[in-house]
Amino acid sequence: MLLQKIVAATVLTLLAARGAQASSFPVSLFVIDSGHGVRTPSGAPLNVGAVSPSGVSEAAINVRVSERVAALLRDQGARVVLTRSFVRPFRIAINLRRDNRSRAALANRLGATAFVAIHCDSSLDPARRGYSVFWLRENSLALARNMRAALSTLGLGESQFRQRDLAVTSEARVPAVLVELGFISNPAQAARLLSPSFQDVEAHAILRALKATFDF
Repeated sequence: MLLQKIVAATVLTLLAARGAQASSFPVSLFVIDSGHGVRTPSGAPLNVGAVSPSGVSEAAINVRVSERVAALLRDQGARVVLTRSFVRPFRIAINLRRDNRSRAALANRLGATAFVAIHCDSSLDPARRGYSVFWLRENSLALARNMRAALSTLGLGESQFRQRDLAVTSEARVPAVLVELGFISNPAQAARLLSPSFQDVEAHAILRALKATFDF
């Protein structure tokens, strides 16, 4: 119940800040889920995400790229709900699995055009590289393919492209993908992922995939 109240309050605040009411959502409404960055009500870390040996934080990159994607989508006239933002960099939760599912459930409740979870990958092998795109349901396949096509132009290499039963892809009934932007454990890719200019490049690739899929 506490988690539901927190999620509801966050959504209402975000919508009010943009002058939006639930009844006036246009067709193009996107939930952009910045992975990790979760704390308990006491402030203790619950889901911090990966941190590379050099100190690169996945959670920090995720929110920066998510914010850039949101700005690009709004420039196109779309509505956006962010699950984390610069204003609210941490989500509050008491159960990790329920938090993961609640974010996709939010997209379901809003009748979102699509749900996009943004993450970075990590490995004990510093040579591992590449983006990944995961989806589960058939209604997500077109988005997954367009996301793969857009990210394939960035010179990262591909790590994985496959159906995967994750908390967010399983819970989502709207088209949903989870994107891994690259490996922060790979020094070369970590340097690119930390670059604001490359974060912008990745955000534009995600925008292209969404526009190619939903024609907004």
